[in-house]
Amino acid sequence: MSSVLSSVLTLNVEKTETLVERIAQELIRYIAANRLKPGDRLPSERELMAMAGVSRLPLREAICMLKGLGILEARHGKGIFLNPIDIASLFGMLSPLLRTHADINISHIVEARYHLEASAAELAALNRTDENLETLRTHLQGMRQHLNDVPAFTENDMAFHQELATSTRNPIFEAVMATIADLLGEVLHMYPDNLEDRQTSLHYHERILEAVEAGDAPLARSVMQEHIRDAGDKTLRRPEVS
Repeated sequence: MSSVLSSVLTLNVEKTETLVERIAQELIRYIAANRLKPGDRLPSERELMAMAGVSRLPLREAICMLKGLGILEARHGKGIFLNPIDIASLFGMLSPLLRTHADINISHIVEARYHLEASAAELAALNRTDENLETLRTHLQGMRQHLNDVPAFTENDMAFHQELATSTRNPIFEAVMATIADLLGEVLHMYPDNLEDRQTSLHYHERILEAVEAGDAPLARSVMQEHIRDAGDKTLRRPEVS
């Protein structure tokens, strides 16, 4: 057994039609229960097979599933290791399926942003670091420089919001914001904006940054709500383009 493991956890897996998914879930529980850190090695395939009571094929398929999600890494001749887990990226990967299977539309996204991002801006004003502020300024400058370049403007716009989520020092806000950003990316191309709208958006972002930099949490929350309400109203009034 690998020395990095603090205890032995029997994998509770029943042989059902979803065996591979069940193995993957139990592997994640094993990692959590043993408090494995990025770079730690999992037990060998033989040990995992014995712990789970399964054959090599479904175990390898489960490991491949977790490798595809960026959770595990197989190093030839060395074993299976835990990767640094980027929760925001994992959530973001699932957003296209979330939108289609949950029947999410632009009004749902706007409503969620209004409440969630207002809280994120409020917490960012209380918890941001100098490094966060510098990153926010960089993305704001990127918006200024690319007012006539919609893809670049939008990229800096969403990166600004993602950095606000990071500034909360709460990883759940980061994960939720990453999902919202990807959901927006799935639909915004259907609602093209104009230069005047981008200039207005830039002004809101400038005000939000000023409030966050000043540590004024109520103002940061209020301006973010004003921004999302205005942007949402304009988007919902635009005719959808296929």
